Amino acid sequence: MDLLILVIVALVFVMVLVVLLAWLADERRLRVQERVERLHQRPRSPLAEELAQPFAQRVLRPVANRVVNAIGAMAPAEALETSRAELERAGNPLGLSAQAFITMRMVSAVAGVGTGFYLYTGTMVGENMRLPLAALVAVVGLLGPHYMLQKSIEGRHSQIRKALPDIIDLLVVSVEAGAGLDGALAEVVERKEGPLVDEFTRLLGEVRVGKTRKRAWQDMADRVAEDNLSALVASLAQAEQLGVSIAKALRTQSDSLRTRRSLQIREVAAALPVKMLFPLIFFIFPALFVILLGPGLLSMTDVLSALGGGQ
Repeated sequence: MDLLILVIVALVFVMVLVVLLAWLADERRLRVQERVERLHQRPRSPLAEELAQPFAQRVLRPVANRVVNAIGAMAPAEALETSRAELERAGNPLGLSAQAFITMRMVSAVAGVGTGFYLYTGTMVGENMRLPLAALVAVVGLLGPHYMLQKSIEGRHSQIRKALPDIIDLLVVSVEAGAGLDGALAEVVERKEGPLVDEFTRLLGEVRVGKTRKRAWQDMADRVAEDNLSALVASLAQAEQLGVSIAKALRTQSDSLRTRRSLQIREVAAALPVKMLFPLIFFIFPALFVILLGPGLLSMTDVLSALGGGQ
């Protein structure tokens, strides 16, 4: 009996081994076949590569982009430059160009005003609600894209402000360890992520293609337009001009940022009682009065009704 069990176990082991070897051999054969097909495959011409793309991506998308850019190009040069700067501050969330954003604002304004006029002159809503609803839709159409862009800029600036002290500390550690400023930035790019790291990545790319470090830092500060980052760039430029240690300048800037952030948190905390006053008066206090005084009022009503019945 023991010999039979041993033989069965040996057969199962051999079967599993054979299946595993066959699977490995098949995988190797597929890899070799794929390499052979890749070697025998001829490189396609640019025309063939373009024709291999879908019709919408090959024809419709370029035509739509050209029409959108043509409409947006009719805007004044100052409006285009302002939109371009705001899109840069927002990190280009949708990958839009300045012309495309201007076109989107035009379309949104026309759609909002048209819908508002239709609601005002139509019979879909009551007469008392026509004017407020039409005005609301028109305002949303006129100001909606710009409002969303400004909120995106504020959100990106908030992320940069939160990440800046920790990133400066990492820069200080890297510089004090003997790395240069560019090497410290490369270490930050490798270890961190976020909008500020994206800006540092772009800065390093500009420095590698030949732009001076001072100019690249200043362009980043102008592009982001965030006060704390601009102060950091100014501090680094002053330290380089005066010959002060970069690590010392970075540490001073980090301490200043943390102190400023602590003061901002205290300011927000000091304003909370005033902001909580109106919810307390209009929402919390009435509920408390109903809970605390409700049973007593009901009891008094029952007593008064009983006395009135007795009379």
